[in-house]
Amino acid sequence: MKRDASIVRKLIVYFLLLNIFTVIVVGSYSYYRAKDALVERTFDQLTSIRIEKKYRIERFFNDRIQDLNLISKSEDVRNIINYLKASNIPNDNYKTLIYKEYERFLQKHFFSDNYYKSFYVIDNEGVSVSLSTSEFNTTFLNFDPIENSSVNNLWKQILENQEVLIEDYKIDILTNLPAIFMGAPIFRSEKLIGVVAIEIDIEAINTIMFENNPHNGLGKSGESYLVGNDFLMRSTSRFQNNSVFKTKVNTNGVQEALSGSTGTNLIKDYRNIFVLSSYGGVDIPGLNWAILAEIDEKEAMIPIESIRNNILYLSVLMSLLLFAFVYIIAKRISLPIVKLKHAAQNITKGNYDVFVEDIVSNDEIGSLVDAFNEMSKKIKEQTHKLNLERSMRLSSMIDGQELERQRLSRELHDGLGQSILAIKMRLERMKNASPEKTKEIMEEVQQLFTDTINEVRSISNNLMPAVLNEFGLVDALTNLCREIAKSTGIEVEFYHDHYLVNIEDKIKTYLYRIAQEALNNIIKHSKTQLAKIELISDKEYVFFNISDKGCGFNYTDDRKLCGNGISNMKERVNLLNGSIEIDSHKELGTNIKIKIPLNNA
Repeated sequence: MKRDASIVRKLIVYFLLLNIFTVIVVGSYSYYRAKDALVERTFDQLTSIRIEKKYRIERFFNDRIQDLNLISKSEDVRNIINYLKASNIPNDNYKTLIYKEYERFLQKHFFSDNYYKSFYVIDNEGVSVSLSTSEFNTTFLNFDPIENSSVNNLWKQILENQEVLIEDYKIDILTNLPAIFMGAPIFRSEKLIGVVAIEIDIEAINTIMFENNPHNGLGKSGESYLVGNDFLMRSTSRFQNNSVFKTKVNTNGVQEALSGSTGTNLIKDYRNIFVLSSYGGVDIPGLNWAILAEIDEKEAMIPIESIRNNILYLSVLMSLLLFAFVYIIAKRISLPIVKLKHAAQNITKGNYDVFVEDIVSNDEIGSLVDAFNEMSKKIKEQTHKLNLERSMRLSSMIDGQELERQRLSRELHDGLGQSILAIKMRLERMKNASPEKTKEIMEEVQQLFTDTINEVRSISNNLMPAVLNEFGLVDALTNLCREIAKSTGIEVEFYHDHYLVNIEDKIKTYLYRIAQEALNNIIKHSKTQLAKIELISDKEYVFFNISDKGCGFNYTDDRKLCGNGISNMKERVNLLNGSIEIDSHKELGTNIKIKIPLNNA
């Protein structure tokens, strides 16, 4: 079946497939390595922001604790406690005294920081007063019973524990807004006389946590925020208004952080959007808060999209360049092969003078060209030898036929023809012969007829011995050996032990003719008085050996002319799919070994 696929196209396709595979592998590896590096860098940046925010928020609360400790130990606060204890129902006089104490030091302290919304002083009996910490509102708040105050629970805990406490976010009774309070005990001579409390301004916390600046490392979608153990936000969301103490954040990052773990991960945030998140806890006494720094995955992956596009552009460019390179290389590689193909096609058409001579290469292609030229040369030589041998065989066959015709003609002319002529002459003499003479002539004619019949039988036996068909190869060879010995005086020994009788007639006939040819050569050329024939067979082969102790002859494998007899023997053996070996030496004589297969003859 003829194939039209070109080796150039195959090479181009194979190289391009290899190139595409390589580009995909290298591009994918580069892309994912760059993506992992970008994600790792983003996580590092988020972690750095989270740690910085964590440090600032912890520092903020630690500073507020120090403020409370300082305020609780001031004489101004103790004096306010004294004024509160002086009257259960404060009047304007006490209000003036309390304001003066507050104005002397505390008000300036609160005004300078802007971290507080209100300031509470409560004695241990529950009498309380709240003061404004805003420089725009310096009026007193009402003297409310402690039961109606937002710091009632905090006051009780401080009286019980006698230490600085922070109360987590709650809804302020007065403002109905989220609020966070801190308080500290007030001692005089190691005696607890009251409690001082402050309300932290939530905006102060938001100032630390919330930054709406795309250059702060969080981009357009990044944010950092706080979440309490009730999963509600403790700082303002970048994407939702009024989120403090209202927006619930029950994400994997918050759960891990509240359980004490610190780490980074790709999670869904409270907006149900995939974000890169760095999470951890905040170390503030009395508070179990989580702090998170996050950025949308889509925004974080913008640089990797640019890298991906660059990889694609570079891959296409490299593929085009490689295609041109592969095309040139494929042409150079395939050119000698194409020439070899055309040369081989010419050889198949019978043109054996084809040689590929214009290709110079030191690689396997050059070796292939040299081998092809050598093969072409050998084919030409072998073809010449085959033609010569064919001519020899044909000449041998024709010569053999002519010799056989000449021999048969001589035998018919000299033997049979003369006998018939003699019979004719005898019969013509009977016309005028006397009865006595006629009787004598008839006796002579009868004898001549007997001799003629024997002559016909002899000629027929030379053409195809009847004994071969009637009694088999062994008897035919035995008769042949006996006749040779009788007519030439050369003794022919015949061995036929271990011979199977049931072999094909074709093999029998060919072996008999080979024996005739070999013995005829022995008679003509060997100058010997002894020859041997050996016939052996098994289940697979027939072994036929003919040898003599004569003078031998010059026989070589280069098909020199050695007579028609040897050519005929070889031709018969080849027709039987057998093998023949001829070994001849001047001192040792000639030995012919023939091996014929029984199954594929």
